[in-house]
Amino acid sequence: MLTPIPHRIMNIFEDLIDELKEENLIEQTVIETSQAEADSKALKDKTPPVETMPANQQTTEQQSPTAEKMPLEARENLAQVVSLNGKQPSANNADFFRKRAMEEVAFLQMVEAVFAGVEREYLKIIPKPYDDLEVKKVLHAFIQVSHDTDSPEHLQAQFQLLQETESWHSSLAMRDERIMTANLRRYCENSRPPLSSPAIIALARFYRNSPYSEQVRSKFDLIITRLFSKETGSRRKMLFSRAELIEHIAGLYADWSSIPLYSTEKDDTQITRTAKEFEEFIIEAEAATSFDELINNNFYNRLRIFKESTNEDFYAPLVAAMGIEVNIRVGNRYVELLDAEKEKGNIAGLKEKYGLTQDSEISEATGKTLLLAELLKQKAFALEPAKEKMVAREELAAPEAEWKSKKETSEKNGDNLKNNLNGINKWLIVATLLAIVVSFGLYFWAATMENEQTKPAATDVKLNIEN
Repeated sequence: MLTPIPHRIMNIFEDLIDELKEENLIEQTVIETSQAEADSKALKDKTPPVETMPANQQTTEQQSPTAEKMPLEARENLAQVVSLNGKQPSANNADFFRKRAMEEVAFLQMVEAVFAGVEREYLKIIPKPYDDLEVKKVLHAFIQVSHDTDSPEHLQAQFQLLQETESWHSSLAMRDERIMTANLRRYCENSRPPLSSPAIIALARFYRNSPYSEQVRSKFDLIITRLFSKETGSRRKMLFSRAELIEHIAGLYADWSSIPLYSTEKDDTQITRTAKEFEEFIIEAEAATSFDELINNNFYNRLRIFKESTNEDFYAPLVAAMGIEVNIRVGNRYVELLDAEKEKGNIAGLKEKYGLTQDSEISEATGKTLLLAELLKQKAFALEPAKEKMVAREELAAPEAEWKSKKETSEKNGDNLKNNLNGINKWLIVATLLAIVVSFGLYFWAATMENEQTKPAATDVKLNIEN
């Protein structure tokens, strides 16, 4: 028999939203926290105590015959509804179901908007949005009858809504097949304004509950890392500790009604071993002393291949948390070692040796676009604050000092000229000027006389016509 979701698990999603708000990573969400707390308190006060299993070990042992024919996500949502039906007061059930239904539609709308953006900007195709009119009509009908959770009309409207939302999910999954992980990664990194936390949560939920494939897993790896990290220039920072990450991811899975893929001791052992191997990758990367050492060991290709080998185990909260941590720490180590090479002045050597051959592989392994050519263009290392201020002051002072120097030189030359003029006899200057004028006058007079003497005389010739 299905077990109800504990009160703590129902509130963990709201707690995550609050923490993201504190990090200034979220502005608006479809969840009204105060209302959720009031509903959860009422559920806690009126729900009889039951023995519950951990969220990662919930199973679906019994389902109705109708549910067997439903798609995966719809089946899980219906199972949760059936588990709560009859065990909660009707008023509280109505609020819970209404909230779940509106959240489901809101999540699909956000995924639709992201896919449209990727198709338009990176696939260069005109998006063909899903016609959600029928979904909205069914949602409206469901809300109208949600006050009576025991009525046949409520169950019928609920089933129709699950069918419509699953149809929408399937349509989005078909569109997602054309979107490569690199396309989605560049869109998330370059989106202006940046994607909100609810949009990233909606994408994580979509990929977590989609049929497994390596492309779906790599996109989930990308999105879940963006959700729990913060960009700081070319590096990233984890928002929570490893233990907190595991708790938050488990809480999200419970809220999404995601099917756990591990429940036996054998599976738990394998998950622990996988997490340990991720830890070894982190140790190896941070132990590397040079950029060449990290690249030449084929490190990032080995990491990418190992992620692919985890298959469905990658979704386990422990493994997913380790995947987030390895993405951030290994990616940061790549940037740190590259900055060290730039500080040594080895930029030309790196371009010639590595070029663009490993950019795609490294970006895929770390869940972040790391382009060698772009990183080499950036400033090799930041100046110390005091040194940077001193350089700025020197740059500002240089033009002023040059101007002062020129002014002083000009004033000095002017003073020297004035002193020299004061030491000369004024009558001597006048006599000199008169001598120059007389000299030029005599010169022009002599030239005029010479021209007059050399001019040929005119001769009159008379002709005697008669003789």
